[in-house]
Amino acid sequence: MILFFWVIPINNLSRGDVVDIVTRVLRALSEAELGDTWPAEFYEDELKHIISDRGRKILKLAARMVNYAPIPRYLRTFSMMSRDKRWNWISGLNSEGMIYDLINVLEFLMFASYFVKPENYRKIGYDRAPLKPPRGEKVVCSISTSDYSMLRDRYDVIVVGSGAGGAVLAWRLVENGFSVALFEAGSSPREEDLLNMHPVIRALRYYWENGLTFTWGTPVISLPIGRVLGGTVTVNSGTLFRAPKEACSEWRDEVGISIPMDRLEDAYKVVEGKLGVRPVPEDLIGSNGEVMRRGAMELGLSHGSTPRPLGNCLGMGECAFGCPFGGKIDMRLSFLREAMDKGLHLFTKSYVDKILFRGRRAVGVSVDINGVRRRVSAHAVVLAAGALSTPKLLRASGVKNRHLGRHLHIHPAAGVTGIMDYEVLGWRGTMQSYYVDELLDEYRTLLLATFPPPGVGYSAGSIPPNEVMRYRYLASIGVQMSDTGEGEVKEKFNSIASYSIDPEDLEKIKVGIRLSSEILFAAGAVKVYPPLKKNMGVSSMGELNRLLDEAGPRRFKLSAYHPQATARMGGDGEIGVVDVGGEVYGYENLFVADASVIPTSTIVNPQLTINALALLIADNVMDVLGG
Repeated sequence: MILFFWVIPINNLSRGDVVDIVTRVLRALSEAELGDTWPAEFYEDELKHIISDRGRKILKLAARMVNYAPIPRYLRTFSMMSRDKRWNWISGLNSEGMIYDLINVLEFLMFASYFVKPENYRKIGYDRAPLKPPRGEKVVCSISTSDYSMLRDRYDVIVVGSGAGGAVLAWRLVENGFSVALFEAGSSPREEDLLNMHPVIRALRYYWENGLTFTWGTPVISLPIGRVLGGTVTVNSGTLFRAPKEACSEWRDEVGISIPMDRLEDAYKVVEGKLGVRPVPEDLIGSNGEVMRRGAMELGLSHGSTPRPLGNCLGMGECAFGCPFGGKIDMRLSFLREAMDKGLHLFTKSYVDKILFRGRRAVGVSVDINGVRRRVSAHAVVLAAGALSTPKLLRASGVKNRHLGRHLHIHPAAGVTGIMDYEVLGWRGTMQSYYVDELLDEYRTLLLATFPPPGVGYSAGSIPPNEVMRYRYLASIGVQMSDTGEGEVKEKFNSIASYSIDPEDLEKIKVGIRLSSEILFAAGAVKVYPPLKKNMGVSSMGELNRLLDEAGPRRFKLSAYHPQATARMGGDGEIGVVDVGGEVYGYENLFVADASVIPTSTIVNPQLTINALALLIADNVMDVLGG
């Protein structure tokens, strides 16, 4: 999504003049970079009420700092300078400095607001048209949830979080006759919103803090996570690979965890069957995927069609913002729907802030349900709030373990964009329809054909604003790297985790950028933009290599989407937070079933492995409860 940092705490900033200062600076920034007027009235009427209190404060702080930054040189605020002077000032900024990153914060909202307007996205040739026209049948892309009046005082099991782990575990439990309450902090997407709302607005609605979440370190890395029914699965790209056997071997060697491969394989098969996982068919690959395939074939690389949970896919290219047509089978349209039919009590807008204990036995939770505080009891509590929220909830509840919140892996990613010598219309097709795994064995780096809608996403790399006007000619490749470095979940300067890129990992990203660029050039690119701040693109591999050789970690624009391993499984409490069955060491009837429990990096996209592990943990919960 975006990349930024700041050093001034924002919790005490007032909201009074946020619109005035943000509007002034964004209007000035739009004139300088786009040569056009920013639609301030649209922000006021449509976007302002979507942005969270924390998001408003972030934007206000960024706008103030950017506005005042030119004063020492120009004796004028940014908004009072002429268009040419604004552009010259931006062009002269240190791309590794704080002000440059704060401009990136504001650019996120500037582009998002600008390209929501049909008259603006039509200027760049974007038509938001699917690859395949709808056939007229009724599309089901949302589900109903439980009425709050249905809440009981006691259940067999309480599950916190409705994403990849919580949904699958809850389904397994209710299938076997257990009474289950599932609490989800986010809301349920409405069908009319998915069908009619621009993906920019859906991104602002369905991500924590409107997508303004990041890691603190070198460099700062954008780390958007879902706050919506179905968790991040509702707003991910839907790429489903099984973890390679090497990952499972590392789990045994590094943390003493041995999961029987036959049980894991069986769990994979159950999930793949429920989600309809299959390689993207030829008629949905789309032009961006075809660019990758053309380049890979020209270079003789290992490549293929991405395995995905395909339903009524029309190739809309909006997978990461909630699919409008039910084309991506997420947790809502599979496990949660079936679990509701079997008696699951599923409550949205329900934020659990504490686990309740009797001694060291979990006996319930304290939860804010649509603004009303309740205490709900259960025989067991399962946390599936995600690798960033689960450690914080355990800590807030008094759980202590020296590994809790540590060992964070995120799979840092970068986008490489090519301007092709032919029209691509890259948004038409499944978002991540094609992959190149040539680097997976040696560098643990996967390349994916990824093309976001205008105004959102880092997968499109670092193209300057003027090149956005050539949108119909763009193709992009995402570089996703399995990291050996680790971070920690802790709040610092308003970030959600501490993480600095390991030098070895940065070299792996550079290898991925080089191969992505070769693929694009081989497929007909006339210019390639690597994911570096403040670059004018390259026309040859020689230019690219010189750029990458000179670039330090702060020059890179990185994002990440796969936080994991922050309450990892381990052979004992000295190595991990939970055992192989997901139960927290030193406590009774308290379990974790999300990406937190993954012992080390899954190497590839983790969703399918989270789903499979949740099934195995559900079986252990039933054994503990005597089911």
